[in-house]
Amino acid sequence: MSRDLASGPLGPRLANWGNAARGAYDPVDAARITKAWETLHPRYRDMLRMVYLWHASQEVVCRRLRIPRRPAQRFALELAAARAALARALGTGDQHRGNSSPPLDDGQ
Repeated sequence: MSRDLASGPLGPRLANWGNAARGAYDPVDAARITKAWETLHPRYRDMLRMVYLWHASQEVVCRRLRIPRRPAQRFALELAAARAALARALGTGDQHRGNSSPPLDDGQ
């Protein structure tokens, strides 16, 4: 299963990573995600931890990370940036495959 996940979209891989403490999951791919996650900027690590491991609500994440609640898209943009950083750390090159959020122009 880990080979299938590793070549697949980032969304299911993050869901698998989040399930590591909750039940059935692929430990090999979860370890890959964790290793890449550890290299991220602390803000991105916190965002991904809260969303995928803690399953915290948008309100909680915004309050803890001091993300403005207006405009409403700020949370989605911050999450997309964290996911893109993780995708780059994983070396997938296609951080938006299987992701419903729009591509970000991060100035690069």
